[in-house]
Amino acid sequence: MARLKQGFLGNASGKLGNVVFSKWKDLQTVRQYQPDVQDANSPEQQKQRSRMVALLQLLKPLNKNFIKFFNSPVSKGSTPWATAISDNMNAIAPDGCFIPENFSLGKPKYSPINISDVIYNPFIDLCTVRYKPTDLSGFNDPYPYIGTSVLGKYESGAVLHEFDTRHQLCYLPEGSFFCSFYDDSHEHVFENWWGHGWLWLMYYDTYNIESYFNPNNGLTEPANFQPVSIIEEFNTKIAENPVPADAIHWEYQQKDGKWFLVVSVDIKKTQIKKPADYNIRFWSLTLQDGKYSQSEATEWNLSNTTYKAELIDSIARKASVHLYSVHKKDGEQVGRFNRFYINKDVEGKEHPYFDQLFNSCYAHPVSFILPDNQCGFCGSFTELFSDFINLYEQGVIYNHEDPAPTEERLLRIGTAPNGLVKVFGYSRQEESAYYFADNTTAVMLPIPPDGYSFSEWSGADAGEIIAEKEGGYTLRMSKDCSVTAVFKHNK
Repeated sequence: MARLKQGFLGNASGKLGNVVFSKWKDLQTVRQYQPDVQDANSPEQQKQRSRMVALLQLLKPLNKNFIKFFNSPVSKGSTPWATAISDNMNAIAPDGCFIPENFSLGKPKYSPINISDVIYNPFIDLCTVRYKPTDLSGFNDPYPYIGTSVLGKYESGAVLHEFDTRHQLCYLPEGSFFCSFYDDSHEHVFENWWGHGWLWLMYYDTYNIESYFNPNNGLTEPANFQPVSIIEEFNTKIAENPVPADAIHWEYQQKDGKWFLVVSVDIKKTQIKKPADYNIRFWSLTLQDGKYSQSEATEWNLSNTTYKAELIDSIARKASVHLYSVHKKDGEQVGRFNRFYINKDVEGKEHPYFDQLFNSCYAHPVSFILPDNQCGFCGSFTELFSDFINLYEQGVIYNHEDPAPTEERLLRIGTAPNGLVKVFGYSRQEESAYYFADNTTAVMLPIPPDGYSFSEWSGADAGEIIAEKEGGYTLRMSKDCSVTAVFKHNK
């Protein structure tokens, strides 16, 4: 192939004798005409065409978003689309199958991040990606600012690739993404659970203005992931919906001083003909007061159109999310997953859905999906990126050494028969045990019921508790501690 300048017919194009003129990458070119090939359908040519069809099928859904976004800055003399084809030919195996690990976009500067786990939560249709930050020693005094891109591939029986292309560039802590989407106020969930996907990180250096215009500046290579559901055997391969959520009704009932949750199903609103042949399997998630608790699966045979469960006092005063699926008596799943939310407790107090997710710390508010595909969040920059900033301040992202594990201290609060104690400042909780980072301060607030008042602290470490002016009490967690609040009756 020869390059042409302004001489010899200038910007000619087309065929002249056995010479073909054309333009390629803004260059005028000339080549010898190749006559028709006698055998244009050899096995090798068929295989190559099959690979090209598979590649185009993969890239077409991404052409107007990810391909344009990542490839535009690196496609000089070509196009983002042509660059994507060239860079991803090795992502198609000789048999025409797509190899997720070979998928490539843009010109990444860093190797793929180390993803520790990817958890899918069907209670709120949320996918959380946990990863170890990349070493940023190559940056010149960077500010800890991080962007994420995620491309989720839906599980689908169709031949075509179906992707969730909404998360082209987000600023999310840890990596939390809703898998559902809204269409005319209808939420599509569960059947759109990502079978696998890719995650990029983009590190932004505030001293390099070009990083804001080129997403490839500080970009990692895509890391392939496959979500694992917190509900064992969760799947989205069932299209039928024999018991829709609007066929489910619930109410509270009280008998002999005990509270019961009664769930009923209106068979007329279902597709079930012989209720005795079907079971509903459901899981419950309670949310309230900074705590959450998930139950084991419960089986309910539909020969009885109601299901009654006794509630302990703590659950009776909480909101709850219920996830369910329909099975035959032999265990075969015949209905896709659904869920319904109980927004009131036995006292009639309402618990708004998003408030409970936030207050119980069950879902970060940045992950909330709002109407019109908006993504809502609240909180300061420090709150949203606290984990990353802590790693930055510790120097973890500037060296190759693993951070020393933080030593934990245990605080046990004894059961008080006439009151309760609220604890603040802990890093995690397991029933009545609270875990604190070494040498941090535990804040305790005794709450007596009507007719009682707080009297004193008892236990081996009671002498180290300090009373604060605001009414609370503090305890330095330099060791494992155990205390109990004593309440007295007001005579």
